[in-house]
Amino acid sequence: MELTTTKAIIENILLVSDRPVTPDKIIETLEGAIDADTFKNIMDELMHEYKQRGIQIIEIAMGYQLATRPKYADWIGRFINIDRKTKLSKAALEVLSIIAYRQPITRIEIDTIRGVDSGGVVKSLIDKKLIRGMGRKKVIGKPMMFGTSRRFLEYFGLRNLADLPTIEEFREKEENINTSEENDGEPRRKSGQLFAEQQQVEPDDEMEDEEELLTTEETTTEEDI
Repeated sequence: MELTTTKAIIENILLVSDRPVTPDKIIETLEGAIDADTFKNIMDELMHEYKQRGIQIIEIAMGYQLATRPKYADWIGRFINIDRKTKLSKAALEVLSIIAYRQPITRIEIDTIRGVDSGGVVKSLIDKKLIRGMGRKKVIGKPMMFGTSRRFLEYFGLRNLADLPTIEEFREKEENINTSEENDGEPRRKSGQLFAEQQQVEPDDEMEDEEELLTTEETTTEEDI
């Protein structure tokens, strides 16, 4: 198969896919016509070519995807009438950040860190497919452990978990924010709020009953942030 034909096929696959496509999936589709190194070279060429176009090829969620450019987000939002309800609440972002940095982690451990019941928030994140079960912890009661999903990487535009900001980067940013607030006479914010404040958030959704995936026990009710 000629290289130009291979490039065209890959380009068309990315166009019709509504999710990031992994290198293995494309190589499998091409029935082994190219190896991993050749695929990487082709993708580097395509990504370079698309730098001059109105759309782009991005590396995300351990794969590649044809995507719009951020600078056109407002126009695209008007066209497809994006529903603001799809945005995550501050509590959801807080729980998601705990899971992202401490996975695998149980719901009880999340509750201990936050100081409040997180059952409804965890269920909401499961429904949104941003987190997934990672087996049960080998302790009394065998509670379910949670971790982030591939959808989580897509949602936040990450190639993999290694792209997450480090704790040191968060601390440095928090110190800069707090120093600025002290100079302005504004109240300091808690470190746990920093991750959430980097995203646009909506008020918490109503909490629903936990599904069987969650450990059932009597806890306090999460209050709306």
